[in-house]
Amino acid sequence: MALPLPTISVQLQREDPGEPWGFRMQGGQDFRQQLSVKKVSSKSSAYGHIHPGDAIVAIGGRDSTNLTHLQAQQLIRKAGNTLSLTIKKGALATGSIRPTGPVKFSPQKAYQMRNF
Repeated sequence: MALPLPTISVQLQREDPGEPWGFRMQGGQDFRQQLSVKKVSSKSSAYGHIHPGDAIVAIGGRDSTNLTHLQAQQLIRKAGNTLSLTIKKGALATGSIRPTGPVKFSPQKAYQMRNF
């Protein structure tokens, strides 16, 4: 039986509103995906606090379940110098997508066949 994933509140701080938070978000209701953290930049306000694969449950106390990607971006932009996020740690798998069956196209084989 798997343990439930922890949901935690995170407060990110920055000195200047023009400074980026340092993370890339993906998903939203318009993409039919849970909002989540895609990438975190090193030496940023977000580094060490949130990680790729963390689901974003709330932004500034507002439930993110029904937010579009643009609505979530707007809430983040309006946060000023303190951004409050509620996240579910490691809720989504990250990494590259790999095929599980036979590969139908191989760039290397196509190159070899072209240069016989």
